[in-house]
Amino acid sequence: MINYFERKIRLKDFEVWDLRIGKRNLSLFILDEHRPATLEDFEMPELIYEEDDQRVNYVSAKYYSKEAVLEEHKEILGEFARMLTEHLALAHCKVIIKFYQENPKKALDRIMLAKYGFKESEIPLKKLWQFNQE
Repeated sequence: MINYFERKIRLKDFEVWDLRIGKRNLSLFILDEHRPATLEDFEMPELIYEEDDQRVNYVSAKYYSKEAVLEEHKEILGEFARMLTEHLALAHCKVIIKFYQENPKKALDRIMLAKYGFKESEIPLKKLWQFNQE
């Protein structure tokens, strides 16, 4: 059971959620990649037979935590990510959920710097007053 969740960042094509499950803290990054999924995006590409399995657009849902995610938590966390992205399935988008053991704050700065050219701490305060921070 997820004990706590809060959306931290909401950009046009990127959201960050902080969660706590049990005593473990995680961050969920949902990123619209604006491209079809490739076979490399899938955990087991050898199981992909049809082009439709790759869908028209790829949205990544990545969990980051300092500690390894427990196997018993993966299904619950997967359901949470699918709940937030379920509307995308109707739009022929493929959402792929992955888990990483990395400091969430460092991962966030690395991803934001690569994608947007700035870190979380550089988002202007006035942008945080709006529903969408762009």
